[in-house]
Amino acid sequence: MDAINSYKCPCCTAPLVFVGEMLRCDSCDNTFPVETIQQMSEAMETAGGDSKYDWEHYEPRSFEDSSDIKLADYSCPSCAAEITGDDTLGATVCPYCGQSTIVKGQFEGALRPDYIIPFKIDKKAAMEAFEADFQNAPFLPDEFKNRKKIEEMAGVYVPHWMFDCDCDAAITYNATRMTAWSDSNFNYTKTDYYKLIRVGAVGYANIPVDASLKADDAYMEALEPYSYDDAVDFDGAYLSGYLADKYDVSPEESVQRANERVKNSTIEVFDDTTNYYATVFPDSARVSFSNGKIRYSLLPAWMLNIKYLDKYYQFAINGQTGKVVGNYPVDKKKKWKYFAKVAGIAYAFAAVAVYFLLR
Repeated sequence: MDAINSYKCPCCTAPLVFVGEMLRCDSCDNTFPVETIQQMSEAMETAGGDSKYDWEHYEPRSFEDSSDIKLADYSCPSCAAEITGDDTLGATVCPYCGQSTIVKGQFEGALRPDYIIPFKIDKKAAMEAFEADFQNAPFLPDEFKNRKKIEEMAGVYVPHWMFDCDCDAAITYNATRMTAWSDSNFNYTKTDYYKLIRVGAVGYANIPVDASLKADDAYMEALEPYSYDDAVDFDGAYLSGYLADKYDVSPEESVQRANERVKNSTIEVFDDTTNYYATVFPDSARVSFSNGKIRYSLLPAWMLNIKYLDKYYQFAINGQTGKVVGNYPVDKKKKWKYFAKVAGIAYAFAAVAVYFLLR
């Protein structure tokens, strides 16, 4: 005997009753074609399933380089950063903590990235981007305008795990649409309720996840997007004049963040198809990945740390686009001086106005 399906009303969830060739809800009096309810039931069952993720295992490659550049390892005695760079760099300020001079050591090798995006923004352009950005910061302390301090910024290739995948998703929403009209006696508002179902596939390439514990994940994601059209096979020559951080977050440890980024991005894509409705509330979502690939890459960023009132403020500049990320403090003395000046001017105008009124 065939299984008997019991369908519920998509509007009020009351049981539906087969009447004639339609399914009717005795609670809200809505009617629905049987085929529509069957399709809706199947889609909602799919959307209510568990999300599944399928990433391949990444096999790290040992460092091999045919370029003539000589590399050195550098370590920071303050924050324990371990980075690689051109042997000619010598001592420099740590790009992550900004407090210590990093110590040069013998190069002992590193894992070879699959590809790298070379720097397009040189140091002069990065400094100009930072100076243009802080023009919009009110009451900025003078320390942030110190040219000598700004020159301490360092170019760093930040390690990232890159995730590619094909994504199948099913999402349901509860939505409403409102219609208003009037006659000579009353104003009317009609609210229609909808169950939205979105099912589809989305492909992703080069979803970056920061692979360095020292780099602030929020900053690295805020620096995006990068254009991967500029990505090239790794060559040690690209490290000339720059530092390269070594990853200390494994691809397995990065998978959870990759899952979140893929799922959130997919939901955003599907959300954009619901703009026609007055209100939209997500009900259920299932996102499944397949053909997941992981690669190791280096992305360019300029790093700058500035100390103010015993606190270090970190800034990052996208080494490809010049986008600046960071939070500026407020000099309270400048702020109160400004408001005192404004208040003084306002008081003077008020006093003049009162004088002429009393004459």
